[in-house]
Amino acid sequence: MTIPSDPDGLRLEFRIPISPTPGFFAQVQLFHFALQRLGPPYASAKLRIVVGDKCDLDAVIEANPWARDVDIIWDRVPDALFDVAGIWGTANWRLSLPPEDSDVIILSDADTVLLQDIDPILADFGASHPVVRGHVAHYPPPLDGEAKGTAGPEFWPKLLADYGASWSEPWTHYSMDIDDRFPLTPPYYNLGFVAMNRAALTCFGQDIHWTEEWLRKKHPSHMRCQIALTLIAAAHAMDAGCLPATYNAANDPNHFASCGMAPCDVRVLHYLRENEFERATFLLPGNIEDFLARDLGTVMNAELQALVRQWRSTW
Repeated sequence: MTIPSDPDGLRLEFRIPISPTPGFFAQVQLFHFALQRLGPPYASAKLRIVVGDKCDLDAVIEANPWARDVDIIWDRVPDALFDVAGIWGTANWRLSLPPEDSDVIILSDADTVLLQDIDPILADFGASHPVVRGHVAHYPPPLDGEAKGTAGPEFWPKLLADYGASWSEPWTHYSMDIDDRFPLTPPYYNLGFVAMNRAALTCFGQDIHWTEEWLRKKHPSHMRCQIALTLIAAAHAMDAGCLPATYNAANDPNHFASCGMAPCDVRVLHYLRENEFERATFLLPGNIEDFLARDLGTVMNAELQALVRQWRSTW
């Protein structure tokens, strides 16, 4: 494996929101292993885990003895925020935390892993103005709850106007809209991988909580964390670019085919589909051997299996 050089000396930080469960802990441990195998600057990147559900943080740390001697920061979501915003508050709290000495802050989901470096995009984040990058979400956001309707052509223009923002062209297609069924969208990212510089984090941090409250009252979509990033980026006229699917490749054959990827292209794998295993349990001690023994039909699940096998061999 080629060890990537340190691009421009930028210091990286990955932030992952979780609930305090064994399944999430195992996913975080796999994420950390995937970083370590890439060498610097990934092996030395800061890994910040934001834990919700009004957790007992001492119990969380005690439940993760593997993390005692590694550079992991465990952050607890304030009870008042979780009471009001629930899991959305957990996802949003990581934007409230200052960057400290990090130059590039990457929002990751627990069900993601880096298979390769992300060096090609790092040079984008050295600017002093706010810069954010992500892969466009698969489909338009549902309007009310999980699946009670999909945002139509009037959704983004009206929502941006109501928020007091605007977004100039060009807009883009949703990443799985291969038949042009849906209207174009401004940069509306899937949160599996969103990278930003310090200036962008500052803007997101100062606006995220009131924006979440505004959306909860106006458009209570299940995807309002993603919607909020689009609105804030627009309001601050951020340099908001769209990344190819290789930086957020779903273990979904349709996503894989529609984006024209090969397995060797994938830099960040997002194993969000559960057609061949359950995300919450497949890495647990009672299940991991079964997962490793399976004949998996989805190409990116096979790539995940190979990574898990390598990780398992280190135990």
